[in-house]
Parts: sequence; structure tokens; C-alpha cells
Amino acid sequence: MSPSRSRSQSARLTAVIAIPLLAVLALFSWSFSSAVGSSPDDDFHLASIWCGLGDRPGLCEEPTGTSGSVERKVPTPVAQAICAAQHSDISGSCWKEDAPGLALVKRANIDHLYPPVFYGAMSVFASKDVAASVVAMRLANSVIAVGLITAVFLFLPRRLRPALVISVIAASVPLGLFVFASTNPSSWALLSAATVWVSLYGALIAPARRQTVVLTSLAVLAALLGAGARADAALFAVFGAMIALWLGLRRGRGLLVPLVGGAAVVVLSAALYLSASQSSAATGGLGGYGSHLSGGELVRNALDIPSLWIGIFGYWPLGWFDTGVPSVVWVLGSAVFGFVLLTGLHGATRRRIVASLATLAAMWFVPFYILWQSGAHVGQGVQPRYIMPLMIIALGVSAANEKARTLWRGWPLIISAAALALTNAVSLHINIQRYTTGLDVTNVDPGSHAEWWWGWAPSPMGVWLIGSVAFALLLAGLLWANRLFSDDADNEPADADSANELASVYDSSKTENQVAALDSDAASAR
Repeated sequence: MSPSRSRSQSARLTAVIAIPLLAVLALFSWSFSSAVGSSPDDDFHLASIWCGLGDRPGLCEEPTGTSGSVERKVPTPVAQAICAAQHSDISGSCWKEDAPGLALVKRANIDHLYPPVFYGAMSVFASKDVAASVVAMRLANSVIAVGLITAVFLFLPRRLRPALVISVIAASVPLGLFVFASTNPSSWALLSAATVWVSLYGALIAPARRQTVVLTSLAVLAALLGAGARADAALFAVFGAMIALWLGLRRGRGLLVPLVGGAAVVVLSAALYLSASQSSAATGGLGGYGSHLSGGELVRNALDIPSLWIGIFGYWPLGWFDTGVPSVVWVLGSAVFGFVLLTGLHGATRRRIVASLATLAAMWFVPFYILWQSGAHVGQGVQPRYIMPLMIIALGVSAANEKARTLWRGWPLIISAAALALTNAVSLHINIQRYTTGLDVTNVDPGSHAEWWWGWAPSPMGVWLIGSVAFALLLAGLLWANRLFSDDADNEPADADSANELASVYDSSKTENQVAALDSDAASAR
């Protein structure tokens, strides 16, 4: 093996290992950045998790004399977890993690409002030590997100890899990072949206059967995660599968495995969708609002829908809508989103233009329709995280450019990465400060005069520095890896066999002749 090829393989192996580790480290920092009960509707979600595997002594018990009731008794710290919700000046110190006994909760997933998979999986970590359990769940969700995205990335055809990475990164600061590292089922909904469509699309255009089978399997797994967490995620999984089929179906390719996988995504999503009473929102809207909107109110709703889009970048506060971030966060985040969306469409094919328009139309129509059915205005009921899966798909479809290797380079991408690194650092600092002291106090060190913090975690300032630096290095690593993998592929077709590439990365002991033989096999497969 030539020295230059050996160095290239070593660099690629370093990227494959270091980048996921940095992503995990960044999400771990967000996991520690807020107190128990900080994510939206955690009064419902935490109780549902503790009861996710049914009634268990000391964890989830049916109150005496209430057979068939949706009420349950859970550990008192779970029932009291949201003491600081919607009060930004109250720190996390109001929560007493050592409160004894069980307490009654009136909201839980006993009546199957949500699909059962997410709650059942997270319930494995539930124990009487609520703080340790919640942190374990957050860390597990972080690892699941990074693990699935990394697996999909490694098996995707090279030209689709930027679409996956860019769609996740450019749409995730700050709300996505907060949700991925939380106990909220939306974490799996976002992960599913990011991976179902691109996995199935990659399976349709992959030149090797092994690659096709793996990507199809990952698409089905991602659909299971999303549809098993939220009913609307099931619809988004089906939508993503339809987008993938529209983009990738071609005559003359082996279509059996991807088509079976696409059918499995639809059937699995439909089954889980119908298992949840939450699905009634698609036809009857959300309860608790007015029954009719005037024509003028409908027009105003249509014009206000974009506020939901920029809400994921910090225009809407984090958590229980009680953690506002500076305007620079949502301004820069929105600018990066717009840049990626428009740049990716440069030279788009007719199919990709249609797919992009369909996704953008869904971003507008879905929230408008639900608000109309609910008799609600923008700002009521429908939250930005509900629409975020569609925004991730929209960015991915736009970024799936046939000229991805040359398009996603240069100073605009570097400036975008710097902007996201800044917005992450600012948002993480604010989120930590929100729970250490409340936002009525502002310090450079978010741990200064702290009223609350984890007893066994790095200091607040340490968590902020680790999360900020890790995310910045993650972005720098992605820029480096983009050039590294693209330069290595300059003389190869866009749909090069990633399975053979993985073999060359992980088996540096192969001789140059063996590597050449692998390249020859890949060429024959094409």
C-alpha cells in the first residue's frame, strides 16, 4: 500500500471515530444542561415513561379503588418534576429529588394517547432514583441519535452523505439539540424524519445489494422509532418514504428490497399510528380551542405559519417556552437554513424540484390544517417541534444535490458552521443559566451563585465549555471530512459502493493489490 493511501485511510478512520464521539459529547452537555422536568409536557411524558412497562411496585401503581382509571401513582419526584415550568425566574432548586413515597398523577399514557414504543424503551431506565434515571434516558437518547445517523451515513452512497449531515446540523440549533438529548418522544420523531427518507433513497440508488439491504433495514428501524414515539411521526415516515420512492425509483435497478422496505415502513407506521388516540388530531384537530375561525383569521394564520419555522431556531423559547434566547440565535439559524435550502436547489433536477416543493408545501399546510381543525391561532396548540421533522426533510431533499462534492465547500459553508457554533454556545449557556439561578440572574459563569446543579456532574461552566467546544470541533471535523471523503472520491462515480469503502477503512492491513481488487469489484457491480 502506498504511503499516501495509508495516510488517507488513517485520516478517514480518525474522522469516522472522532466525529460521532464529538457529537455524543455535545449532546451529553445538553443532557446535563437542564433540570428534571425541563422538556415540554414532561409532567405527562415522565409519568408515561415510569408506567411504560405497566404497573410495577414502587414505580407505577394503580390507586386503590380506581380500577380502569388513567390515574397512577408514581415516585413523588416524578410527579413534582415541573415545579419550575413556565417560571423562568425559578431555578431547578424547587425540585426535591429525595421527596419520599408515591404521588398521584392524572396525566399518563395509560389510555394510549401516544404509541407505546418510546415509553416502553425509556421505562427500562426508570427507577426510584429519578435524577439518575432521567440522566440515563437523556444519555441513551443521545447515543441512539448519533448511532443511527452514523450508521446511515456510513452506508449511504457518497453523494447523499452531505444531505444527511447538513439536514440534521442546520435544523437542530438550538431546539433539535435540546430535544435529541431529552426525555421527550419528539427526539425519536426528529431522528426518524432525518433518516427514513435518505436511507430508503440511498437503498434505491445503491449499486451493491449488501448496501441496499442495510439501508432498507435502517429505514424500517427509523420508522419504528418515529412511529413508536408519536403518531404524527408515523405520517412523516410515510411521507419520507414517498419522497424517497419519487426521487430514487428508476428502471433497470434492483427494486425488490427497497420496495419491500418501503411497504414495511408504510404498514408499520400505519399500525402504530392507529394504535394511538393522538391520531384523531389529524381529523378532529386539537381540543380546548375555539370551534370556528373566520376567513380573516385563516388568512392571518397562513401568513403567520413561518413563525413556527423560525421557532426551531430560538424565535420560540426553549423548554416550557420559558427559556428565551438572544435574537442573534434565531437570526443566524434562520439565515443558515435559508442558505442551505436555496444553495442546494442550484441545478436541481425536475424530480428534486417537485420533491422540494411538496415538502415546503407540507411545512405550510400541515400546521395550517391542524390549526384550522382546532379553531386555534398560530401560537396555540401547534408547536415548532411538531413541524421540525418536515423541515429536516426539506433541507435534506434540497441538499441531495448531484454535485454535492463541489457544492458544499468554501467560505459560505465555513461561515455557516461558525454561525451554528456561536448559536449553540449562546443557547447552551442560557439553558444552563435558566436552571442554575433562573433567568432573573445573568452571569458569564452560569454556575456562579448556583441554586441548583447535579451533585455528580461537571460544573455548569465545565458543561458549557465542553458542549460548546465539542460542537465547534464537530462542525470543523465535518468540514474536514467533507473535503477528505470528497477528494478521495474524485475519480469514482457518485454512487460508489460504501460497503467496500468501509472495508478499506477498517482493514488497513490489506495490500495495495487487494484494495485494487475491491475497486474492480465495485466497478463491476456498477
